Formats: sequence, structure tokens, C-alpha cells
Amino acid sequence: MGKKRGGAVRVKQVGPKGPKNPMDMMPTMEDFAIKPEDQIHLPPTPDRNYSIVWPMTETFTMKTDTGFQVIYPSYLDAEKTVKQGRRVCQDKAVRKPTVSDISLGLQSLKIRHVLQPYKGYSRDPATIWDNPGRVLVDMSGHTKGQLMLELAARIPELPERRQRLQAEAEQAAEQEKKLKEQKQIEAAKKAPAAASASKKKGKKGRKK
Repeated sequence: MGKKRGGAVRVKQVGPKGPKNPMDMMPTMEDFAIKPEDQIHLPPTPDRNYSIVWPMTETFTMKTDTGFQVIYPSYLDAEKTVKQGRRVCQDKAVRKPTVSDISLGLQSLKIRHVLQPYKGYSRDPATIWDNPGRVLVDMSGHTKGQLMLELAARIPELPERRQRLQAEAEQAAEQEKKLKEQKQIEAAKKAPAAASASKKKGKKGRKK
């Protein structure tokens, strides 16, 4: 602070100067940008036209434009309704068969087919992410209805399916065990606090 001639007081600003333009204080697009380490990276979308031919020796020669028909897992699934696409009576159907199960069943019957693991079923949109896929089957010498019944009978006996279901059951049991242990730990942590609160309440009651 200094004095001017004539007794006038001059105020001198100390410290940083304010912005010349109020817009300079506004956040920029860079301020809203998500840092690379904080971004969520989704897995790449699989190629829905990816196919596996059986037998593999016909990978480049098999023609599926004639004589082949589609079988979706939903056709044989006991957990699906007719509206969702089930085409086998429920007492003959299988619980959540996969395209791999269908392929293995067809291999056991020596039937030519093409496995397309990433296709979805239009009547049941959930199959795009839950049990996707379909199989193109050579129907030479077979009717579709008879073949689906035969597959529904064979699939539950497949060793690969039994091993997979056993592994899934063990994994589910392990997760349930961990969840139960976590709940017990949380309950043990809360118990002392609850006991302390109960004691304080009891002391207040005795003072009266």
C-alpha cells in the first residue's frame, strides 16, 4: 500500500491476479476425459460366422446349402418353453444342452455337421450371451424329429458333459462356501459392537 500526493491512498494488489477471461475457469473437454487406466475395455465381439466342420477332413469341401438343417440347443432344452423354441417334449428333453454336447452326440452317430458356436436363436434373444450357438446337420437318412430325440437320449450319457457338469457343481459349491464364510466373518465383526451397545443401554437403565 502506498500514498499518492494530496493524501490519496493507492491500494496495491498482492498475490496472483484473477483471470482476464472468466471462460478460462470453465472445464474443458480434457477435464471430462476418462483416463486410459480407468476405462472399461469390453472383449472383442466374436465372429458369428465362425464354423467348425466335422469331420475336419471336409473343412474345405463340405457343402451345407442342400440337405443340411439347423438344430439349436433350445430345441432340446428342458428349461425352455415351446414359445422359446423347445421342440422335444419336456420329459424327453435335456437340461441346458450346449452346442458342444450336440456336436459330440452327432459324432457318436457318425453324422456330418458344422458347429457354429456364436450364432444366436432369433426366438430366444437371451441365447446370444447365454448358451449361444447352433449346429448345421446333414439330414441324409434321418428325419429331424427322430434325430433330435436320439440326441436328447445320448447327450446325458456323454462323458464330456458329465465331467463339465461335475466341475460346474464343484465351482458353485466352492463359491457358496466362500460366501458363507464371508457372512460369518461380517457377523463376527458386528457382534462386539452390538454387545457394547447393549451394555451401554443397560447402564443407562440402571442409573434411572
